[in-house]
Amino acid sequence: MSKRVLVFGTFDGLHPGHVFFLRKAKTKGDELVVAVARDKHVQILKDKRPNNIEEKRRLAVEGQACVSQALLSDLELGEFEILKKVAPDLIVLGYDQVELEEALLSWMTEEDRYIPMQRIKKL
Repeated sequence: MSKRVLVFGTFDGLHPGHVFFLRKAKTKGDELVVAVARDKHVQILKDKRPNNIEEKRRLAVEGQACVSQALLSDLELGEFEILKKVAPDLIVLGYDQVELEEALLSWMTEEDRYIPMQRIKKL
């Protein structure tokens, strides 16, 4: 049985830190699915517009050999419908995704579901 790993991120200008994160996340399972942040979420969360539009960022991520599939994240922040769609066995978080971890734990509590999470340390 294959293990599906899900990660979240903006990936605006794919750099070595992103590639390291994606490769490390892939080692945690057989399939790596990436949820790429919507442009409007980047504006809200980072208080700036992304340099590249969401579809360009998604395609750049999907082009990485370790990535099985790259999807755009939910239309609404905190909705996490993508978790139902992807059905991950594990969520891998970046070193700085503390707020995302809190939002995911809140969602899991409300949904009475648990998906294990692991954090990748900074390069």
